[in-house]
Formats: sequence, structure tokens, C-alpha cells
Amino acid sequence: MTGPGGVAAAAPDRLTQAVLDFRPSRHGFHFANRFPPGPTLRLGPLDPRIVGIGDASAGLCGGMALTVRDLFEAGIAPPPDREPPANGSRRFGALVRRQVQSLDWLRVPLRFYDAGAFRPDPPTWWSRLVRRRPPRDRALDEAWPAIRSVVDGGHLAAVGLVRRAEANPLRLTLNHQVLASGYRVEPGLVAIRVYDPNWPDRDDVEAQIVLGPDSRPTGLASTTGEPLVGLLSLPCPPGDMRAWR
Repeated sequence: MTGPGGVAAAAPDRLTQAVLDFRPSRHGFHFANRFPPGPTLRLGPLDPRIVGIGDASAGLCGGMALTVRDLFEAGIAPPPDREPPANGSRRFGALVRRQVQSLDWLRVPLRFYDAGAFRPDPPTWWSRLVRRRPPRDRALDEAWPAIRSVVDGGHLAAVGLVRRAEANPLRLTLNHQVLASGYRVEPGLVAIRVYDPNWPDRDDVEAQIVLGPDSRPTGLASTTGEPLVGLLSLPCPPGDMRAWR
């Protein structure tokens, strides 16, 4: 049966699921989020590989995720390249722009920081006192409904993966941005299917919320084996497709 926005949905008496007609092996970039060291932003006429801001080797996961969403929404196939675009190229610049846009005027890094630094799990006396719910609870109660709503509407959802509970703001790059293309809900589990820029061409990557007998989260997991302590539903600002046509 088909749900809203062309989403395929299972019968309600079985597990609940919805999957867009999206496969990372077909619609995602075929190169990994691994860029050689080099600045990402250009300062005037100077060579961006010599003088610039940022370091591409830290990753452009947000730019890659939003660009894949742009391509899918526009019906444009991703390039067949197995290597990322060269620093200074037009498409590299487009990924950098989308990376900057994915940060939502630095509100997204602040949300990652809030989730990782000030929401201990398990909760402490002070976090209970000030009602700072742990990231796993917010993943189920806030991020998951928002992600599900976007997918049910027939769109890819931008998702933040909180990898570490870190108070050091310099370690925010340990966190990650991906795209949700589907989900399934079954007893004891909410599994969100994702395109992960770190794992190109893999259709089996999921971010999972593990539920206890009371249907409350007992933890989060990633099928890649990487740590996961929280989920965020992230904005998807419109992009410029000229570099990819």
C-alpha cells in the first residue's frame, strides 16, 4: 500500500514502516566523506589550498547530506565519481556552501553541544532538578516524531547523530549529519533508515532507538557500530543546484 508522498506503508496490524523510493547505492554520492586536508573557504583571490578558513579533512557531511537531498528532490542523478571533488573545484565549493547552510547560522552546532554537554545520561541529581532530559528521551519524544513527519510527507529528513557526550566544544566535529529515507517501528525498536556520507553505497545503515518494556528508550545504536547517544531533527534550507546540472 502507498502512503502520503509516495511512501510505501505496511498494514497497520504488522510493524509500522515507511520507505521512500530512495537508495543510497543509487541516489547518494558514491564517494565517502573523506577530503584531503585543505581550507574550505576562499579569501579573495588567494589560492584556497594555501590560505583559507576551515579544514576539509574535518568532513562535509552536512553539505553532502543536503546536496543529496537536493539532487533527489530535483530528480538529478548523483555524479558517478568515486573520489570527492577537488578542493577549489566548483562542486567542492557547492558542498562547502551547503555545509555552511546546514549549520543554520551556528544554531545546529549549539544544539549538538546542548545535547552532548548538558544532558547527562544516566541523569544526575542536577539534571533532574533543572529538568534536563537525557538525549535518548529527546530522541524518542522530539526528534523521532519530527523525522517521521518529514518522511511521511514524502521527503528526505536531515538528521543529526550525537556521537559523544562531550563538554569540549572543539570536539563537536565528532558529531554527524545524515539523511533519513524511511523507518520501521516494531516492539522494542524504532529503526530509522539513513544515507550516511561516511558509508557510501550502503543501503543497510540505520539509526536505532532501543525501547524497554515500558516503550521508553533504553539506548540508541547505529548499525555501523559507531557510538550514538542522541538524535536531532535538522532544518533543510533550499539549495543551489547549478554546480550539479
